[in-house]
Amino acid sequence: MEQLLIFCVFFFVLLVALIKSSAALAILLNINLFRAIPYVDYKHPYYGYYNENDILLGAILPIVCFIIILLKIFWKKNKINYKLDIIDVFMLCLVFIMLFSLILSPNFSKSIYYTGIFIFLGCPFYFVTKLLFLNSNNFKKHFFEFVKSVILFAFLFSLVSLYLHSIAKYPYDRMTFPGVFPIPFCLFLCSASILMIIYYIKPNFRGGLNKKAKILFSLPVLAIIVFSVIKSNTRGPVFAMFLTFLVLLGMFYNIKLNIKVILTFIAALFAGLIVLVSAFDINKIAMRFVDPIPKAGDSLSPRLLAYSDSIRLLIERPWGISVGTFEDFYSNQADRSGSSYAHNLFMELISSFGVVGLLLTFFVLYLVLFEYNFIVKNQKKIFSDYMFFTAIILVVFYFFETQFSFTLSTHKGWYFALALYSVFKFKFLNSKSHG
Repeated sequence: MEQLLIFCVFFFVLLVALIKSSAALAILLNINLFRAIPYVDYKHPYYGYYNENDILLGAILPIVCFIIILLKIFWKKNKINYKLDIIDVFMLCLVFIMLFSLILSPNFSKSIYYTGIFIFLGCPFYFVTKLLFLNSNNFKKHFFEFVKSVILFAFLFSLVSLYLHSIAKYPYDRMTFPGVFPIPFCLFLCSASILMIIYYIKPNFRGGLNKKAKILFSLPVLAIIVFSVIKSNTRGPVFAMFLTFLVLLGMFYNIKLNIKVILTFIAALFAGLIVLVSAFDINKIAMRFVDPIPKAGDSLSPRLLAYSDSIRLLIERPWGISVGTFEDFYSNQADRSGSSYAHNLFMELISSFGVVGLLLTFFVLYLVLFEYNFIVKNQKKIFSDYMFFTAIILVVFYFFETQFSFTLSTHKGWYFALALYSVFKFKFLNSKSHG
């Protein structure tokens, strides 16, 4: 039965990729949920295990789907459109720096494995998505295909997860779909919640949907998804949502940021952290505030240790440790599972690539602040474009999530959102120049 379900999921996703590329991207963003489907015991569900090594559904299926989407694009278009911008520069720099860092890796097999995941399963969410939307004759159709698919699958997984959690003899404290980590499960549901909130605050967004599609955006559906978010008992994605709406308020009220002052402050703060980590025993200092020995369900302490370890690695290994090797340098070796990665986009860049990663960090920070001011400057026009508006919210949401969870190879949602932002910014600038 298990093998049958594996092939059913495999061919179902392939069929979706052949018929609706954007819907397939929605599935691939959350492939960890779909690949868990065949392994769940639907009569006597159990928790605490995670499906991480399914090569067919977790690796081969996404790669084949990306190829199908690309072939469809090249088949339909005689001339392929692609506009390079500053985000492309960041993505390409990341690829080349990661490849170069392999020379310095203390564990080459781990680093090459991580790099392969990034190149074949991470990067395509940016480049394939951008190609798809730039070369679409009806990008609104693709946009709504993606949005509807996210909400539909979030609703279905919420219902099934709530049912399985209710009948489980020994249910896990943090509700999730069996076999899936609570964080990506909650992140998926929060993404759907954000899209539904946009539906209610943007009238022109609602105008792009037919009556049948609007059923998906009804309040009962939203209530079930939000209730599932609460049941997941996961902080990172929820906190990212809260921060996203704070940033949105700043944009709405045209609060501009002084990039030079902010970057100078961050540089000074980081220099202070380097002095603190190099001159003092950070573990003893941390004990005054939090217990650095992780307890069940407490992810704060290992994160703080991971951050201090990243700064320590910058001092001790200024050219980095490459990617995928962070757990070998984690200071609490008694609990290596507590932090096998840096738990922060910038700390991973710094620990992996050293001084080069630090420069890349400030490049990303500058880019974020620059784009924020660009949006504030053109707030009225940008906010009236519901697709551009949605892309901005998704970029901000996933960006904040990169500060708490996942790795460079698994920031799929952020790469996807960056592609949408790049496409809709180009269309906005193009319409402005012709307006």
